[in-house]
Amino acid sequence: MFSVKLSKLKIITDGNGLFHALVVFCALLPFQFALNPAPGFDLAMIRVLIPAFFLILIFSLFKNKRCPTVNKDYWLLIVFLFLATLSLFFSHNLFWSLRKLLFLFSIFPIYFIASSLLNNQSRQRSAIMALVSGATALAIVAILQFLAQFVFGINPVYNFLAHSFAPFFLGNSFAQSVLAYPSWLVNVGGITYMRATAIFPDPHMLSYYFGMLLPWSIILWTTSKKYSHWFLISSVLLFVADICTFTRGGYLALIAGALVILPLVSKSELKKILGAIVVTAFLFIITPSSPVTGRLTSSFDVKEGSNQGRLSNWQQALFIITQNPFGVGIGMYSLAVNPDADYREPIYAHNLYLDIAAELGTPALIIFITLLTFSLTLFWKAAKINPFFIAGVASLTIFSIHSMVETPLYSVHILTIFLIILALSFSVQNNEKTV
Repeated sequence: MFSVKLSKLKIITDGNGLFHALVVFCALLPFQFALNPAPGFDLAMIRVLIPAFFLILIFSLFKNKRCPTVNKDYWLLIVFLFLATLSLFFSHNLFWSLRKLLFLFSIFPIYFIASSLLNNQSRQRSAIMALVSGATALAIVAILQFLAQFVFGINPVYNFLAHSFAPFFLGNSFAQSVLAYPSWLVNVGGITYMRATAIFPDPHMLSYYFGMLLPWSIILWTTSKKYSHWFLISSVLLFVADICTFTRGGYLALIAGALVILPLVSKSELKKILGAIVVTAFLFIITPSSPVTGRLTSSFDVKEGSNQGRLSNWQQALFIITQNPFGVGIGMYSLAVNPDADYREPIYAHNLYLDIAAELGTPALIIFITLLTFSLTLFWKAAKINPFFIAGVASLTIFSIHSMVETPLYSVHILTIFLIILALSFSVQNNEKTV
């Protein structure tokens, strides 16, 4: 019996075993659920799995007398976490700040896991395929949920998600907070729609997820010898599901992602991309009373309510940053705005860069932008050798642009895939041959 347990442990800590576990993790990432260890506390399973995975990886490296490869991204992440920890000294509520800091420390190890295991061409592609497959399954759920309102009505679908799905996938406390400050409904042209949310807390994070993985799905379709039809279907589903979120920041990010890669693609691919953009735009324009077109064009209406709210939030954040250049402390933005705010009250700058500067300080923002720019540069260089990595440029561009109007730093799903994609850019740098 003891020998059987040792053999199982050897399989788990073997490099191949760890890699296969990472692939399964990537595929099931969007379907993680929450634990409720105590009243008022929700603990996403991801936050348990990643630290456990990391400890197994460290044990494996130690057993095989190997040292993890250190790179510029590695040190930038370490400095960012150090500055986040340092911001505790500026916090007015140490308990709140520690909860946010523990969140970051429970998710960030996925970067070191992925950068250690995605060390060859085959593994990189397999991990991306797993992420895209999981996102495709999620897109099917999102599209069905969106269509259900036209069959059963908005209220029954809303109540079903609120009482059956949200507590299980989000946790009891977080689900109550989401329902207290709902963003599931949108009014376009006087008509109320229930946005695609699937099992995510809000449509904005769902749009991030689909948007960041759509370029990888498209590149898998164009470069795969097998399953190309599957990845074409996947690309269509991800695009449609993203549209159904009615997230304007996601729409603009997709457009930016498509435009930024134009210098990297061949003439034939350029014609296809431009043709697809023109056809898509034409279909939206000619569709009578298209809610998508109305939602997109409202992005440029400075008199629109939510746009005015964001402008006000940005001005407020800039004032806080000028008064506190080293930040108000991690997780303290809401209290800086409203001293009576609740822990889960969704008060933030609606801009990732402003939120980082306001809470962690301008040095942390500089580190974060440097990290993002460095990874984009690595993907850009790799894309000139192999078109597969054009998707990396588009994916990080979509993240960067969407983050101008949202803050995904504390999303278990978005922060995780963002760190995996960063790790992939580092892995590409270390490979003489690309996928």
